[in-house]
Amino acid sequence: CFPGNKQKITSNSIWLSRAHETTGVMAMATLPDKPMMTVQRVVGLMTHRHSEGMIERHLKALKALVKNSRQGFLLSDLVELSKLFTLCCERLSTSPEYEQPVCRLVKLCSLPFLMQRASDENTYAPSVIELLSTLGKLLEVGTSPIQIQVAESISIFFTDPGGQPLLEDLQLTKLSYNAAIVERSAVAGKLMQVYGIVEDASVKNTLLNTLHILSSTITNCNHMLTVGGARLVCESLANDITHKELTVTVELLWNLLENGSKIQASSQVSNLKCMRILRSVFSNLMVRAYASVQVRQLRNDVLVICNLIAANCLDAPFVESEFLMDLCIFATHPEVSRTGKDILRTVKLTQEHEDFELKRLFICLLVTFSNDPAALRVMSECMVLLGLFSYVIPNDKAGPEWTAAQFEELQLLALSCLCNLAPLRIEDYTVCQGNTRLLILLEWCIRHGDFGGHGNSFHGKGGRGNRMAQLRYVLRLILNMCTSGNDIIRQDFTDQGATSLFIGLLTSQLRHDKDDAILIEMKTDTVIILSSLCEHDLHRKELFCSTGGIQAIVPFLRMDTRKLSCGLGHHRLLLAAVDCIWCAIVGSSLAEEILLENEGIFLLLDLLECCPDNMKNQVLGVITDMSENPKTIQHILQWQGKKCTSPWSLIAKLWKEEEEDMQVPREYMNTLAETQLPLMGAQQTSEGTTPQLASQPSPAVNDVSDNLRAKLYVMCNRLGFHAYPGDLSNEDKITLCIVEKYLDFKEGEVWYEVAGELAQEGMRPITPDQECIQEILQTTERKAEEVLKKQHELIDQQQEMDLLEEQEYYTQIQEYHQSEEQARIKFEQLLIRTSNYQALKTAKEEQETAIESTRTSSMVRIGERFHSTTIPSLNTTAFSGRHLTVETTPMKLTDKYLDKYKQCKQPPELEVTN
Repeated sequence: CFPGNKQKITSNSIWLSRAHETTGVMAMATLPDKPMMTVQRVVGLMTHRHSEGMIERHLKALKALVKNSRQGFLLSDLVELSKLFTLCCERLSTSPEYEQPVCRLVKLCSLPFLMQRASDENTYAPSVIELLSTLGKLLEVGTSPIQIQVAESISIFFTDPGGQPLLEDLQLTKLSYNAAIVERSAVAGKLMQVYGIVEDASVKNTLLNTLHILSSTITNCNHMLTVGGARLVCESLANDITHKELTVTVELLWNLLENGSKIQASSQVSNLKCMRILRSVFSNLMVRAYASVQVRQLRNDVLVICNLIAANCLDAPFVESEFLMDLCIFATHPEVSRTGKDILRTVKLTQEHEDFELKRLFICLLVTFSNDPAALRVMSECMVLLGLFSYVIPNDKAGPEWTAAQFEELQLLALSCLCNLAPLRIEDYTVCQGNTRLLILLEWCIRHGDFGGHGNSFHGKGGRGNRMAQLRYVLRLILNMCTSGNDIIRQDFTDQGATSLFIGLLTSQLRHDKDDAILIEMKTDTVIILSSLCEHDLHRKELFCSTGGIQAIVPFLRMDTRKLSCGLGHHRLLLAAVDCIWCAIVGSSLAEEILLENEGIFLLLDLLECCPDNMKNQVLGVITDMSENPKTIQHILQWQGKKCTSPWSLIAKLWKEEEEDMQVPREYMNTLAETQLPLMGAQQTSEGTTPQLASQPSPAVNDVSDNLRAKLYVMCNRLGFHAYPGDLSNEDKITLCIVEKYLDFKEGEVWYEVAGELAQEGMRPITPDQECIQEILQTTERKAEEVLKKQHELIDQQQEMDLLEEQEYYTQIQEYHQSEEQARIKFEQLLIRTSNYQALKTAKEEQETAIESTRTSSMVRIGERFHSTTIPSLNTTAFSGRHLTVETTPMKLTDKYLDKYKQCKQPPELEVTN
């Protein structure tokens, strides 16, 4: 500044002087007689051994620092600022005078920090984190005003982007940078920790608001949970707080459960104390729900929190705290009438959106508790299923409690909930006469009427203007009940005529071939229901057959296999149809005959030829089981596919594909590569032989059910290994040689594993058993050698046949060339006869001589006249008659002679006159 003044002007004084210039203040004001107060000078003043006890000077310096830094602090000054806060914290206990300056300094920390370079954000990030950590420590030792100011400053710093700095060469830190620094500093955890300790209501309220703001990010929520934040917030609900504070607390707890670690947050509130607090809060809100919309919304928020806790922590003590009992009672009110419950007298649900949302949340909460056996018993006591079945009625019979759209949505949601609960509570389902209720609603869905669904909800997809949504979920619920394993339920459905109803549904309502995912799903569910109803019962199979079930199922087998990969569910429908044939037809001779009459076995074989690999096991299983019927064998032998000309070629093709997937070693033309273990694949070989438990099957036994080879062997065994046609390819015959000895090879493979396990366990069988095992293994190897020998014989025969065919082909070529040579010679002789008269006469004489030599010498009797057949003076070698045939010269013989005349001029046309 002035000559002789060795003081340096700090950055604070520079940007402050420029700020005065922009505001019109005199330039002389920017050049004070003494240097500007900076953070470094204040720290030096408070730490110097001569001035550390001068409290009044400290306070003046702090006041000046606040005045000079009203635009915020530079990032480069934050290290010293952290030291300054630490010094003030140490002196607060002995000198309360520091409280007000500290509050002012903390308030300045709510502003975005100033940076001189673009790289300052990354360079001074550790300094900012250290400053925020220091503010967190200040929360623990500071007074109530300081705690309030720290909480407010952090919330403002986290959410307020700030204004523009007065100086162009300075920039504010970005809001995203501020939020990221707050997350990295873990100050949210310190705030939560202080929130659980502090007792001052105003401080607690300020901390609560700040925590609510910080809980919008995942990182901050996790920091809060590390200090037990969910438990602290939940326990604070027990305090006497206002409605606004209750709302903020509930939202904070919701954020912790949703944004933070769900399992950690749920486990923190999964104790009896928290459950009882939530129970008390929810019951109080249920009673006061008539007061205002805000109370009803808050009530719904508490129920959402309960749902999150139950979904993420199965051990939450809802049952032990009797909270679940209250929830079930509220959920079934007013559908289930109860007496003696005073709390229900003031609970009344209306058609308001909040009450409708509450009912939906209750039903979803019941689904969440369906995995807990203890909760199921509580729901049984509260007659939850009866309350849900109150919605399983035709929509035109609904009461006035809800609007038509609301009732439809609750009805679909209740049906979806029953799909989970009803199979787990068969007794309650039977008491509620669930089968009858479902069939009544199903008949209403099939019957034509004026009702049209609204299709508003997720469950109402595809149901706008029709009854398809109700039909979809009724079928899904019936499917879950039929597949629950209870034969009484299935028998009751059959006795009520459900079989004919479902078959009629397939042939009427669901007969369309539209590529619609919902329609295909309903078809699939209906077919699976029929399968489960008829399984293991001959009478039901005959009933299925007599009501036209086979005619309804067979069209599904004609499905275009190209649709299986479109993602709409065609593969499930096709598998369901195959399973229905397996469960509802196979085993009944009457049903099997009708299926054969409808070309069912041909369709199954066509499907086996072209279906994906993951479906071949099921299709082949059905065909194998049906082959027990002798009439089926005749149909199988008559089958011809698009690529495979016979069932034998199809079996050989499937066998080769299966062994290729298993990486079974094979040689040329699919012959055996080894004779010791000819069936073992790569995976089974890599597993090796390990000792197994007596109850655990070995890899060789597991292999029987893991692939198609066992079914293919059974199929061939029933068809007869020597019944294959003669036109079967040689490679297929070689493959069938292996198929024929599958059982022998598999038996030897099992004994090989037995011997290997005994050797690994150090056990030696007695001599007779050892000899028996060796004989079995040797016999298996000899059979493999015989198969290999037979395969080589077939290869040799094929090579001989190939040589014969090749020789015949060469003979045909030779004969063709000879015929061409004879034709050329004949044509040359014709040219000689037609161009040389003497040659023609010679040929004529030779012809007559040849003719005379063939005639018998007979004397003409006296009185008889001999008539000669030869025309005299005829100079032709052709036999003459009434008709004359003129042969032209073949073009292939004359082209080479006429080429030289193509360049010549065409001769003039001749005039032809009569």
